[in-house]
Amino acid sequence: MTKVAVLGAGINGLSCAVKIKEKYPYIDVVIIANDFTPNTTGDGSGGLWYPYLCGSTSPQLLSKWGGETYKYLHKLWLKGGYDVSLMPMLELYRHKRELPIDEWASSVFGYRILDQHQLDYLSGLYSVKYVAGRTFTTLVVYPPTILAEMYRRFKQVNGFVIQSNINSLRDTKLSDYNVVINCMGLGSRDAVPDYKVIPIRGQISRIEAPWINNTVVDEDTGNYIIPNVYNCVLGGTHQENNYNRDINDNDTDFILNGCMELMPGIQHAKPITHWVGLRPGREKIRLESEEKDGKFYIHNYGHGGSGLTLFWGCASDVLEIFDNYMNIIKQKEKSKL
Repeated sequence: MTKVAVLGAGINGLSCAVKIKEKYPYIDVVIIANDFTPNTTGDGSGGLWYPYLCGSTSPQLLSKWGGETYKYLHKLWLKGGYDVSLMPMLELYRHKRELPIDEWASSVFGYRILDQHQLDYLSGLYSVKYVAGRTFTTLVVYPPTILAEMYRRFKQVNGFVIQSNINSLRDTKLSDYNVVINCMGLGSRDAVPDYKVIPIRGQISRIEAPWINNTVVDEDTGNYIIPNVYNCVLGGTHQENNYNRDINDNDTDFILNGCMELMPGIQHAKPITHWVGLRPGREKIRLESEEKDGKFYIHNYGHGGSGLTLFWGCASDVLEIFDNYMNIIKQKEKSKL
């Protein structure tokens, strides 16, 4: 009998567990993780749909995974009640460059490269001289809400959860499972082990600023402003191979001063909190299967800063791999009859 262990309870682990358990309700599916919402790295993230820090992952895959996730989030926005916001997104540059049209452009609403008239307008609006940029309609989630919704869906179909740390794919806790779906993010570095996985330290600040109603990313400074239904996220850092989870005052100053340069009115906003998380960086996302030591593994990790941009599409690919595995199992069982 097939028993499935999903490792990791971030957005990727939860979405994979939901898709498999909803399609195969008779199969035992358990999520094993050290942390569950609201205590995961994803809970504290900015929640922006925007392919970011994905290494050399192919543009075709980013378009496929991101496009499916965009459609899913848009459906949640249409339904309402899931704390998903729809808003303009501005990706702006201070230094001249030619911007290609992204592979995923056809998957989103309102994508276009900004012309000079629009750049002049935005330069006046944000008190910074911008000379290149693009815009599209993005979706911003409040991460604790969507993680809680995924957890609810999994429990609703009688999924099991175990709070425990997995340090290795050979952990004896996994001995009863013949399928292991690895969505451990940064934990995959040691558990697989896969030393291509590195931490990308992200520090952000949250403020109350209800007058901000669009997302702005300054690509040349690294600063960004992402409003959601409850607060506004200011960022940020992307420091590779940095394991420091403590708030760094210099980073806080960089974030606040950089964002105030874009929107001076932020100086009057009420501060809420500062937060640090370690993104699971990798040269490219790993989504593939392997058979090892009598188990069937599906790996789904290394999403960098794009977990909430790609999760639903990646989970569909994981389900497809699992479907193929189940078909092979059925064929083997038939051949024994």
